[in-house]
Amino acid sequence: MRDAYYGVVLAGSVAAVWVTGGGPGRTVSVVALCALVPWYWLVGRRAYRGRPVPVWTVCYQLGVLALLVTAQVATLTSSVVLFALIPQAFMLLPVGWALLALTLFNVVPVVEAVSAPSFRVVGVAGALALCVAFAAQFSWWIQRIIQQSRERADLIAQLAAARAELAESERQAGMLAERQRLAMEIHDTLAQGFTSILMLLEAADSAPPERARSHRERAARAARENLAEARALVAAQPPTELAGSSLPDALRRLVGRLGEETGVATAWDLAGEPRRLPAGTEVVVLRCAQEALTNVRRHARAASAALSLRYLAGGVRLDVTDDGAGFDPGAAAGFGLAGMRERVAQAGGHLAISSTPGSGTTVTVEVPA
Repeated sequence: MRDAYYGVVLAGSVAAVWVTGGGPGRTVSVVALCALVPWYWLVGRRAYRGRPVPVWTVCYQLGVLALLVTAQVATLTSSVVLFALIPQAFMLLPVGWALLALTLFNVVPVVEAVSAPSFRVVGVAGALALCVAFAAQFSWWIQRIIQQSRERADLIAQLAAARAELAESERQAGMLAERQRLAMEIHDTLAQGFTSILMLLEAADSAPPERARSHRERAARAARENLAEARALVAAQPPTELAGSSLPDALRRLVGRLGEETGVATAWDLAGEPRRLPAGTEVVVLRCAQEALTNVRRHARAASAALSLRYLAGGVRLDVTDDGAGFDPGAAAGFGLAGMRERVAQAGGHLAISSTPGSGTTVTVEVPA
């Protein structure tokens, strides 16, 4: 836009000089005005506004002043180009410097007006007043556009910074959530599997040869299952307990394995019509059952444990009960219980733990389907 306006005014100035002038003065004025074109293209387009005023900008304005004065001395009509040069000065220079440029640009017309006959003074003064008024208004408009552009650029920069900060926060939150998810998966699968393996191997050390062999075989089976769980975890696949199996079958195997490995009397109950639930719901129920049975194995010192699964109209309910040592749910703190609560909460379900020291524990999980 700036280039187009400058070109139109310069062309109009050359035309005005050519029409109204004559003799050698017209030629000199036209040549000086035409010289403004390469000067602007080679130097002016690289000039910019800054504090302190850049040397490149000062050189451009001094060259413009020299060519303008040459054209004005040859033919005063060339002052029409001031309609472009004065706004340009206000765009490139601070206000004080721009006013100085405005004064220098009008030295020749003022001298001409003072030395002219009285009847021409009015005309020259009017033309100068019109040029200065237009240039001042146009310069104010340009300054306003520059200010708005800067404010818009600052706003865009702030929005970009806020967006980058939000994206970083979301990335950090995503990393934290993924880290927590992996921690829960590792705790509910690999850590529990290693615990089972250690308990079986420790039992094998103090058992008769035949029983020791059985414990070692179960430990080897648990190790293979743990390896399969690790591979499924790395590949982001469903739990191996649910691979090609229903949720009731997986829970039946879990409670049966507890009885085989620990000697705890176990019971299993299924109520309602079994049906396929969303994968996320089945994973939550399975992981909660694994955690509850692991706590029975490690902490309860129970003689018996029971697991029941009930299919409800709007979801599913899991109950894990033991007659062990019990504990105070309000004072208990552990990654396993926290993981259970978080899993159930994310699924929109409800977790209840009923236990008192010495009277066993009941864990109830209800998850909507």
